[in-house]
Amino acid sequence: MAKFGDLENAIMNEVWQAENPLLVREILDRLNRGLAYNTVQTVTEILNRKGWLSKERDGRAFRYGPAATRDDYVSGLIREALSFADDRAAALVGFVDEMPDGEAAELRRLLAAAHENEPQP
Repeated sequence: MAKFGDLENAIMNEVWQAENPLLVREILDRLNRGLAYNTVQTVTEILNRKGWLSKERDGRAFRYGPAATRDDYVSGLIREALSFADDRAAALVGFVDEMPDGEAAELRRLLAAAHENEPQP
C-alpha cells in the first residue's frame, strides 16, 4: 500500500471531514489551493480506482465519499512499515517505547480487551 501523495492526502482529508459525499467542485473549493478543476477531478478518479473513494452519480456529475476510513489507511501504513522489518517484534517494541505514557497505557488496555474477546479453543 503506497502512502498518499500530497494532493491525494488533502483530498482524502476533505472527504473524511465532510458529512456527505462531495462534488469535485466542492472538494476544489475546500482545498483553496488555486488548483485546476481537472487536476482535482483526475486525482479523485485515481483515488476511486484505488478503492479509497466511492462515487455516486448526481445529475451530470459525481459525488465522492470515503470508501475506507482514515484508520484503515493508517493501519495499512503500519502493516506496510512492519513488512520491512527483519524483526517485527523489535520494531513494535521500538514503536511502543517512543509512545507517550498515556498512549502506551491505552494500547495495553486495548490489547487486553482484544485478548479477552478472542475465541477460546
